Amino acid sequence: MTKTLINGVTADFLTINDRAIHYGDGLFETILCENNRLFYWSQHYLRLQRSASKLKLNCPDEQTFLSDIRSLLQGNESIDPAACSIKIILTRGSSERGYVMPKKTSENRLVFLSKLTSDYSSLLSEQLISGELYICKQQVSINESLAGVKHLNRLENVLARNEWPDTANNNFIDGLMLDANRHVIEGTMSNLFAIRDNQIYTPDLSRSGVNGIMRDMIIDAADRNNIPLSTLDISLDDLLAMEEIFISNSLFGIRSVNKIGDTFYKQQTITKIIYSNLLKTKEDHVQVI
Repeated sequence: MTKTLINGVTADFLTINDRAIHYGDGLFETILCENNRLFYWSQHYLRLQRSASKLKLNCPDEQTFLSDIRSLLQGNESIDPAACSIKIILTRGSSERGYVMPKKTSENRLVFLSKLTSDYSSLLSEQLISGELYICKQQVSINESLAGVKHLNRLENVLARNEWPDTANNNFIDGLMLDANRHVIEGTMSNLFAIRDNQIYTPDLSRSGVNGIMRDMIIDAADRNNIPLSTLDISLDDLLAMEEIFISNSLFGIRSVNKIGDTFYKQQTITKIIYSNLLKTKEDHVQVI
């Protein structure tokens, strides 16, 4: 069994009164790890801090989390340290019944790791995976106050992800989610980028969605390579008219999209430029444990 730390102690359960269970009252981060090296740790921790402040949660200091992760990696022989994911969850802790936040909170921090094969991540394998996007019926909620935050309320993503089966007959790498205005927002587990006429377009996340760490890295990579990038509302028709598309998240890095519905995408020119730049710069964003 994979070891989990709760508040720095080996455990595998929370009290039933924890607000994460009742209300999804908390945050999480998922971090790529290879040979005791955390990729983009500083960016993950900064987002956790900012999101905690937005939700009025007390965020433990950086060294507390790093100490937990170090202990977890050193004491887990069942997981190959060459490739794994680290998940951090921060909850508001226990309270009495009701939505009202307790005046005195006692946040819980959970840190655990999962097996990950190197070929799952384009950052580790240095191989660009391609596949198809499924168009989900489940919508993303419009909520400006929570837009961008990686909170624990992921029911929409759960329902969307389970719209297509895991079978050998499909090549889906993620599902595409739209909002009530029919704007393309994100994948069930990824951010979206589309290219036309050598310009990158990515959905506006000011009203919905999660602002991923890799999304920010890609925006920086586009700037370094003098590739114009615009953030705007994108309809499904707009997306289908693009020349190339790719998705991103912190674990798999980048994946190229070769098909949505009946529309095929054969180009990868800009995608490969961005991908190559991420491979060259990834070592600049490593925290050694």
